[in-house]
Amino acid sequence: MNTRTKSFYESQKGIALREELIRMTESESYNTNSTYSTLDPNGITFVEKHMKYMSLYPAMNCEQYVSNLKLKTKCS
Repeated sequence: MNTRTKSFYESQKGIALREELIRMTESESYNTNSTYSTLDPNGITFVEKHMKYMSLYPAMNCEQYVSNLKLKTKCS
């Protein structure tokens, strides 16, 4: 894990994002299946995928990102 990613994961913004993503995975209202990864045969988890993405764009609005993510993953 690089320094930027580690800093984001430990920041208040990162902690809040992880908590919200975990709530989404615990809810049956959202499709939060793991994603295929060539690096891990078990796939990358929903939480780790989005935490990694957000660590690449620290200026992005987390609340807006999660709001859009909820719309995209909402189960019918």
